[in-house]
Amino acid sequence: MLFVHLIVTVVRLARPGGLRSVVAESVLVKHQLRILNRGRKRAPNLRAADRILAGLCTLFMRPARILRSAIVLKPSTLLHLHNVLMKRKYRMLFSPPRRRRPGPKGPNKELIDAVVEMKRRNPNWGCPRIAQQITLAFGVEIDKDVVRRNLSLYYRPESDSEGPSWLTFLGHMKDSLWSCDLFRCESATLRTHWVLVVMDQFTRRVIGFAQRHR
Repeated sequence: MLFVHLIVTVVRLARPGGLRSVVAESVLVKHQLRILNRGRKRAPNLRAADRILAGLCTLFMRPARILRSAIVLKPSTLLHLHNVLMKRKYRMLFSPPRRRRPGPKGPNKELIDAVVEMKRRNPNWGCPRIAQQITLAFGVEIDKDVVRRNLSLYYRPESDSEGPSWLTFLGHMKDSLWSCDLFRCESATLRTHWVLVVMDQFTRRVIGFAQRHR
């Protein structure tokens, strides 16, 4: 009986899959858990012995079980990968098909700061006058369209202090004020979902909720 049991065990270990596949998968999973416990604050570094042991275990496993046994991935790694794929998706959708030819360089940072500071000290001045004053003060020829583009990018007018603030206005109107928000979510398969939420500001109750996927 012992000899028969030995023959049966050898046959189970020798045939494809079977008991040796289970043993190899168990060893691989336990070794990966040891690797994860090795470094808590950062991604674990695989040593040569780890790679050799993982390679030997995969020789005795079925191909379908190899993918299910790979757990040396932290949730932060998967979220970072999903974020990178999402950014790449929108970059490919909205980027121009051809690269733009290199054009003339814009004004340097000192000139931009001078334009913004002149507009801040003289809010009533227009783009032609600012360009004229820059030319007279610094001797640098600058077009009014360049001044307009720089002001639209870097100049933010100071908010008027007269009248109630938005916080005071919302505090007075919170009993009868609804707020709506439209935002975009990305699924695990990089499918875009647009979500619209309407909420009452006083009771914090969701009035309406709708979504649409593309």
